[in-house]
Amino acid sequence: MKTPRASSGTRRGLSHQAGLTLVELLVAVTLGLLVTLAAVAALLIGRQGFTSVDQSSQLRENARFAASLIQRIVIQAGYESHRDGTVASAWRYFCSGSGQPCGDINGDRNPGIVGYDNALVGSLTLPTGLVSGNRTSGCGAVTDTSCLNGDDILVVRYWGDSRAGAAVGDGSMINCSGANELDGTVPAYSIFHVARSASGEPTLACTYRDVTGTWQTVPLMQGVEGFQVLYGVDNVTPATAPPSGETGLDGVPDRYLRASQLTVSGNTNATMDNWRRVRSVRIGLLLRGDPGSAVDRAASARSYEVLGPGLAVSGDVGSSLAVPADGRLRQPMVFTVHLRNRQYVTPPTWNP
Repeated sequence: MKTPRASSGTRRGLSHQAGLTLVELLVAVTLGLLVTLAAVAALLIGRQGFTSVDQSSQLRENARFAASLIQRIVIQAGYESHRDGTVASAWRYFCSGSGQPCGDINGDRNPGIVGYDNALVGSLTLPTGLVSGNRTSGCGAVTDTSCLNGDDILVVRYWGDSRAGAAVGDGSMINCSGANELDGTVPAYSIFHVARSASGEPTLACTYRDVTGTWQTVPLMQGVEGFQVLYGVDNVTPATAPPSGETGLDGVPDRYLRASQLTVSGNTNATMDNWRRVRSVRIGLLLRGDPGSAVDRAASARSYEVLGPGLAVSGDVGSSLAVPADGRLRQPMVFTVHLRNRQYVTPPTWNP
């Protein structure tokens, strides 16, 4: 008995059902591409989110470190060691007599705190060669905010501390590099400023005088684009010599001024006396992340009030910092440090 055979038409129908038409193939490829694109987009968004969160955490940690270090150093301003009880000789460090200005130690009359607006340290003679307003010319051909940002200089002056007979500091007084400062024959300095690194990043730097008397500069943190300082003063009129002695002083800051406002033109002694009336320091920082670290990489250019809302003035270069649309994540931070040590000393009428 013969088995029935399918007709040629039936075979052709079965053959057609075994494959895909061109339209079906194109639809499948399109759907596959859409799924792949969606997966890639999700991966990229997730990666960008991770990068932004990581950069945000890093910026906050950097801001915390910078604030902690600056606070640690600023509260040392004007410190003198009275460990051995020789108060009279210690006072001579700042006021040697009625005929000599306070703070005159071998020609060094700087008070515990002094600052400079829109300034660069560069290769200037320290500490006397620092001036306000030299940042613009000092940046040369660099015209972006890695240098041309109006950043200030903050100088902190104090004495180290040592145990009797010890050749090293006891750790209670440090400089901005973290090294101990001993109780020597000259005051210690910690100078905070922003310099442009070899990689082109604005960097918070520390300049200090080592045990050999040589000035050293070390970088502290990259990405500090804004560094602005205001000074809380006690009974100071801008650009005016203060009253003699301690007249009108109550130890409480009654206004905040820029560094240039404490300068009395042609009167160095009056300028230094104004600086000795500083009672607190308000510091504004603006930190930036790597290029493309912001979630919105296409964000437009904007301005930051580095010292906080309402404190930017046209006469203070850098207090309002315009940044480009470079896709960088930025973190502002503002804090105030109150000085603990006596800053203003009237020359004694006696000579111990």
